Amino acid sequence: MKPKKILAALFAAFFIMLFPSSANASMTVGILKNNAPYSTFYHRKARGLEPELARKMTDDSVIFKAYDTRKQLESALKKRRIQIAFGSIDAFNVNQDVFDVSEPYLYEPNVLFRRSDGKRKTIKKLANKPVGMLKDGNQTYLLKNVLLRPRYFKNIKAMDKALADGKIYAAILSDYDYSNYLKDHPEHVKASDATNDEQTAELFVKISDPAITSSQFVAVTYKNEKLLTKINNAIVSMHDDGTLQELSQKYLSKDISLQ
Repeated sequence: MKPKKILAALFAAFFIMLFPSSANASMTVGILKNNAPYSTFYHRKARGLEPELARKMTDDSVIFKAYDTRKQLESALKKRRIQIAFGSIDAFNVNQDVFDVSEPYLYEPNVLFRRSDGKRKTIKKLANKPVGMLKDGNQTYLLKNVLLRPRYFKNIKAMDKALADGKIYAAILSDYDYSNYLKDHPEHVKASDATNDEQTAELFVKISDPAITSSQFVAVTYKNEKLLTKINNAIVSMHDDGTLQELSQKYLSKDISLQ
């Protein structure tokens, strides 16, 4: 190759490095690997509400990286392995002295409940008592804020058993998880024999209180105000044009895009 052509090729490569084509721009998004219906990652394909939301936020191509826990998502953000973290992350559980959070895109209702034979029927009577929640749940801040003691469980089945054994006085789940669990466990919904004390004791009863608020799901960034502004603008736009409502209905069978 002639020297002039070599120089031209080198200059072109240098120019592309300095001014990459917008057509090749990409956004790297972290999601939870097994968090259906919000996100799943199998065979290198990201599916669920949050991957679809991320794709609709930008005209750039989106690269997904999947993690097992929210702590891993935070670590990946700080190490700049990802630009945005999704993971049904509640704004109140984020250290906002370190990370930046977007406007909420969903408001997932929470359900505090007890067994029918439970004696402590109000938040006031549950004060300073152990209340079950999932280890990867979003309700830690919420429970502590109303003076309840979170006790963590790997899955709902283990939490259900602890409730039956009297090791916890109540439990909290997202409305989505609570409803799905009851579909598979009708014994907690209605006793086949209403005169049977053992069966009626198994029934779940909601504990209603204004303090049991919804989790506010947000996207999280790290020291990137320009990107955060872009995300917020996209969320506002998708609220206004009905996109968030459509995604909520598609994946959750209800609209929780508004508080």
